[in-house]
Amino acid sequence: MDRERGDRRGRRSPRSSRIQETARRNVGIDALRVVSVSAVVVGHATPGMPGAEFLQIWRMPLFFVLAGFFFSDARTLGGEVRTRWRTLGVPYIVWFVLVSAAVAAMAATPWPFDDGVVARALIGGAFTDMPYLAIWFISVLFFTAVLMRAVVGLPWWVGAAITLAGLVLAELPDSAAAYTPLGIGLVPACLGFMLAGFWFRRIRHRVPLPRLTGPLAVAVGLGAVALGAEPMNMKWSGFGTFLLSPALAVLISCGMVLIFAHPVDDLLSRSRPAVTVVSELVRVATLVVFLHPVILHLTHQALGVESSGLRVILALLVCWALGVLVNRTRLSPCLTGLPARGAAARA
Repeated sequence: MDRERGDRRGRRSPRSSRIQETARRNVGIDALRVVSVSAVVVGHATPGMPGAEFLQIWRMPLFFVLAGFFFSDARTLGGEVRTRWRTLGVPYIVWFVLVSAAVAAMAATPWPFDDGVVARALIGGAFTDMPYLAIWFISVLFFTAVLMRAVVGLPWWVGAAITLAGLVLAELPDSAAAYTPLGIGLVPACLGFMLAGFWFRRIRHRVPLPRLTGPLAVAVGLGAVALGAEPMNMKWSGFGTFLLSPALAVLISCGMVLIFAHPVDDLLSRSRPAVTVVSELVRVATLVVFLHPVILHLTHQALGVESSGLRVILALLVCWALGVLVNRTRLSPCLTGLPARGAAARA
């Protein structure tokens, strides 16, 4: 027992030190989650930018891979539904109401949104448009997580078969998978990305030379896109070159996880301010996903900002700053999906 707890001088045993290291939150992977949200904002602000295909191939799949990477083993199916309702469903409804109020308020201004945009957003999926650009992803993520919970304990081939069926469905001519209510037709195909993240977490520590393997995986994936592999636009059932593009998206995403889990984490974890900033930002990612289209619209239409890069910077600054403030209020569960910062400690 003494060896487990350390010696009488208070020094930690090697085993307890390893446990502490394992338990430490990886700030690099949290930073990758911040990057993934920022990439969504960039994609919405600059849809036709040169080299967009190198962003499109991974920016949405990465969300699902990371969701699978952090997928809990401990919940029941009912627990999964309750958790996802609290973290995704409630913010979805609240932000839908708030954004719809913004649409109504701007109807009489010189910068209104398109007619019928609210009605189309009610359906969700590929029917959504500015300023509801990202809500399709939240609903699809919700249902994908519930499906994941249902199949994760089954033989591996069950999830693989569901994913394959979803990708085949998306490939059919005039596929309506993305035009289903709340984009639920996209769920089977998206399950594959979440499963990939789930299993990658369990083998990540077996990957040889992760600091080299990560950049190599990203380079191979992007290189394949440069050689002609099609990028993806999942919102419209666009999964690129059949099987190849999804596989490249997983390869790039896993490579990014290795990069951020090792060299980036090594760098950030040495700086307490960096750890604090990343911790603050990652908690309010859901707010940024919902709010940024409104800010992009206002900076362009109301403020006349023509530079897409400047619009991205302004949207990120406004959304992250507002999110950090909201996360310290009682509004946090409704707007970010998480309790107010420090609420657990106060309780």
